[in-house]
Amino acid sequence: MAKIHPTAIVAPGAVIADSVEIGALCYVGPHVKIGEGCKLLAQCNVDGHATLGENNTVFPFAAVGQDAQDLSFAGGETYLEIGNGNTFREGVTVHCGTKPGTKTTIGNNCYFMNHAHVAHNCVLGDNIIMVNGSGVAGYTQVGDRVVLSAYSGIHQFCRVGRLAMLSACSVFSQDIAPFVIAEGRMGKIRGINVIGCKRAGMSDETIRVLRGLFKIFFRSGMNAANAVAKIKAELPQLPEVMEFLAFLEASPRGVHQGRTPDSRE
Repeated sequence: MAKIHPTAIVAPGAVIADSVEIGALCYVGPHVKIGEGCKLLAQCNVDGHATLGENNTVFPFAAVGQDAQDLSFAGGETYLEIGNGNTFREGVTVHCGTKPGTKTTIGNNCYFMNHAHVAHNCVLGDNIIMVNGSGVAGYTQVGDRVVLSAYSGIHQFCRVGRLAMLSACSVFSQDIAPFVIAEGRMGKIRGINVIGCKRAGMSDETIRVLRGLFKIFFRSGMNAANAVAKIKAELPQLPEVMEFLAFLEASPRGVHQGRTPDSRE
């Protein structure tokens, strides 16, 4: 049987697994579903049509499943789907979709630090870290193992590729390619995220090829089309190279190249 503090409010209709713990002064709305092993520590709010998988932890003052912060939001059933093993620290906000029937999606094992914000209709993968005060605007897509450093932000409808990292206070309104470190306000692409790639188990040879890809696409001065042709002609077509190229081809907003003379390769 779920362990629910006597001062918590769990609305009739909420579906709570037997091993869930709900702390003091929490609120759980009537359409919420919470899976096994989840913990709502105290004074947090989980509402809307939010579904939490297993072993998620929600810290005090986090608000999960609220209506979209969108002037076009006009009511209706919208959704939030959260996977397993995620942590939502103090003051984090995660919103449901904005149009009826739409949803926001978060994968597994993500860590959201204090006051991070996930807007409506975002799609986040697995093992993402959003550091204090970082935010992703509506309809953003964020790949696996991305790190958004403190107070960084992504414009609506943008994408961030797998294993990319944004430095603190960075803001971008174009897509950020996989495997890179980006810095500044529509600023520089600094290099390959070598440490992140190694932690993900990537081989030294693959990282060497990605360095070559980086030099062609971000430092050669070529336009994107010519850079892609050179990458296809000269580099081994490793899965990571193909992933990078597929990301470029699927980018409606364009991938930020941020050419500068210096690099932290």
